[in-house]
Amino acid sequence: MNWMHTVSQWPLWLVVVGLCVFSLAASWGLVALVRRYAPYPAFKENNELVGFTYAVFGLIYGVLLAFTIIVAWERFAETERIVMQETTVLSELWRDIKVFPATDRDGLHSNLIAYAQSVVDDEWPVMALRGKGSPKTAKLYEQLWDRTYVLHPETKLQEGYLAQVLGDINQLSSSRRLRLLYSRMDINPILWLVLLVGAAPTIGYTLLLANKHRWIQVCITMSIMLIVLLSLLVVLSLQYPFTGDVSLQPEAFRDLLESFHQRLLAAGGQG
Repeated sequence: MNWMHTVSQWPLWLVVVGLCVFSLAASWGLVALVRRYAPYPAFKENNELVGFTYAVFGLIYGVLLAFTIIVAWERFAETERIVMQETTVLSELWRDIKVFPATDRDGLHSNLIAYAQSVVDDEWPVMALRGKGSPKTAKLYEQLWDRTYVLHPETKLQEGYLAQVLGDINQLSSSRRLRLLYSRMDINPILWLVLLVGAAPTIGYTLLLANKHRWIQVCITMSIMLIVLLSLLVVLSLQYPFTGDVSLQPEAFRDLLESFHQRLLAAGGQG
């Protein structure tokens, strides 16, 4: 849903303020419209029935809304775990290739630094805007495979570590693929359909309750509308883990790059 991805890129404070203003204006207008054609106490006799059915409907809708928020949050948390796993694999790969000759080792180390830096500088912004990977980062990733293909172990120790390096590369491939997949994966459209359709009667029920004071009914309608819209905003914000103010930041990769540079300095000092 492209329009959802576009909305998720807007500043969060602006969206929240807009929802508050919209809820107030819409509630005032809807209450005024209903009272114009059905002035108090037209619906007073229906208060008991409307109140009972609204409680049942509100419970069902609340459960569906809470379920969707949990699904979105679990996916958001899983994406964060995948990012952590990818940086962990890169760190392990750095150590596993240290047993190889300096020509192979230095080239792979430089490739790892370039890849991690490209994830931060190139791929993260692209994932946030379009939910896709960066061609530059993809090229550096393929170079890691190419450098691995030409490794020729000369000792038993290097043979053992070559198998570990290949395992690390495969884990990196899996983590990278999942990270890119989660960056553009939407909540099931059926859930969105149920939530959006169910929001209308959830708010509309408040207009069927008769109350002598208009401002009280406006406040009730506005509060219900606002909490529903804010809950939907939570789902929307969590749906795209790399987009908007509520998003994952590449801090894990920045920490990894700092660790790489520290290791290079330590190795240079020992030399």
